[in-house]
This record gives sequence, structure tokens and C-alpha cells, in this order.
Amino acid sequence: MAGNPNYTSLISSTLDAFMKEKLTSSVIGNNALLKTLQNKGKIVHETGGKSFVENIAYASNTTVQFQDPTDLLDTTPQEEFTSAVFSQKMLTGTETISQKELLQNRGKAQIFNLLEGKRKNLLDSLKNAVGSALFGDGTGSSGLTIGGLQLLVADDPTTGTVGGIDRSTNTFWRNQVYDFSTSAGGNASATNIQAGMNSLYLSCQVQEGAFPDLILADRNYFTFFENSLQQIQRITTTGEGKLGFEQLAYKSSQVVYDPSCPENHMYFLNTDYVKFQHLTDSLFDKGETQRPINQLYYVTPVYMYGNLTISSARVHGVAKN
Repeated sequence: MAGNPNYTSLISSTLDAFMKEKLTSSVIGNNALLKTLQNKGKIVHETGGKSFVENIAYASNTTVQFQDPTDLLDTTPQEEFTSAVFSQKMLTGTETISQKELLQNRGKAQIFNLLEGKRKNLLDSLKNAVGSALFGDGTGSSGLTIGGLQLLVADDPTTGTVGGIDRSTNTFWRNQVYDFSTSAGGNASATNIQAGMNSLYLSCQVQEGAFPDLILADRNYFTFFENSLQQIQRITTTGEGKLGFEQLAYKSSQVVYDPSCPENHMYFLNTDYVKFQHLTDSLFDKGETQRPINQLYYVTPVYMYGNLTISSARVHGVAKN
């Protein structure tokens, strides 16, 4: 028995509208990192290719020099660029509606309520999956997850490979680290959190005019920082830059609490050197609504091909115990 074409069309068309109005905007709007990247035009739609590629300047141009007008120009060939290659990761979900559920909700309003409830559940699940993956190390689901901040801004940046570049032999591809247990003689606290942040902030300024603009913290570190401030200092940013999250101001950066951030961690990011690249036209796309020939339900796949990428490692840092 073929599926009811009216049901198929209704499910598909309303999911189209839902995706345009809510899905992508809600996933991005629920995450401080993605929202910042969106505001900077750093959520990038790539039109093809087998990988996401970032061009990296790893050395200075040695031909730059002061000279006498009669001196010869230095024309030494330069090899100051290389490329980091990031895998394209796939995140999927499905909206599944049984024939029985449709028959039990025959009225148009009832069907829309049923679809709305299922889509809210799908949306919440996608938000949680993306939020967790952005802080992961890329090893989840047997290495199929996004390479998140624990990979790109690592606790130990002297080991491992990121974007095909070995950090053990390429010092230019290492992020900054401030370890409270060694640099401050103990764990982070409200007493020493600002000193650690000051040190790491300066360490991240290894390129002219490049400094962190977004600091993501777990509950402990965010609380330490908040408690270290006088009441008059406890201000959030306002205007167009306001993210809509629990946040405080630190120098030129926004400090944002993110529940997915690993315990006792604080990430200093220069988002000029971070992208979220994806292949789908919008962040998420959907497949065709179909009814399996031997089962009484309708299924619509939702999917994304994307990954978090960086074009510099030295401008980012992590504070930890």
C-alpha cells in the first residue's frame, strides 16, 4: 500500500518551513561560538571539495628589509604558507511519524501540533549534539564527530595531529596554555583567576593586532571570574555584539558560560581565525519524506556536512587546572 501523498506533502512542506524559520537559526542561536562566527561571517558555505582547507601562514616573509635606495631587492623565493585539511563530518537526525499517530491526530490543527512537538524534540537533540561536539576532541562516535575545541585548542598542544599537521614537530601549530596547577601553584580560584587570564590573554597576542574576542568557560571558571569582580565591574556587553548568553566583559573579550565546556576549562578564542564550514546550502538540509514499503510510518532525514576549522593555532589558548 502506497503512502498517503497528502501526508507526505504535508510533512515535507511543513518541515521545509520549520527549517527555514527555526532549525538553523535555533542551533546557531543556542551556541555562543556559532553565534559569534555567524556575526563575523565565519559560518561558511563551501560549494564542493572532499575536505575543508585552511591556508596557513607559518613563517615570516624574509624579503622584508630596510635598505638603501641603491641596494638590490631581496627576491629569495618564499615558502611561508601551508595548508591544514579538515574532514567533513556528517550529523544526521530523522523525523519519524507513524501512520497510527497520523490517524489519531486527524484534524489539521492536531497534525500540526503533533509535528511541532516532534520537531521541537529533534531540534533540542540537534542543538545538544552540536553543542557537545564543538567542545569535543573529535574522537566521539569512533572519530566521526566534529573536531572541537579539545582538539583545536588542546590541553597539550605538543602532541597529536590537527588538520593533517603534526604538532609535535610544527611549533607554529600549537595553541597557548595556562595551567593553574603549575603556573599558579594550585587550582584556579576567585583569587587567582584574573592573573591567569591576564597571562594567557597576553600569550595569545602573538600576531600584530590579534587578540582573543571570545572566552568560553565552564561553570567553575565562570563563577571564579564573576566572584573576582567588584559589583560595578559585573557588566555584560550591550548593543549589536550582545550574544544573548550569560556573559561578562573582560578587556576586549566576552566571557560566556557554556554548559558543554569541559570542567575547569576556559577557552580564549580569536574568532577571526575560526570558521565553521559546511557543504549544505544552509547549515542543515533535509532529504525526501518517504514511507518504507514494509512499515507504516513516514520518515524524513535531516543532515549537515560540516566541521570547525582554524587558520592559526597560536592566537588561541586554554586555561585549565
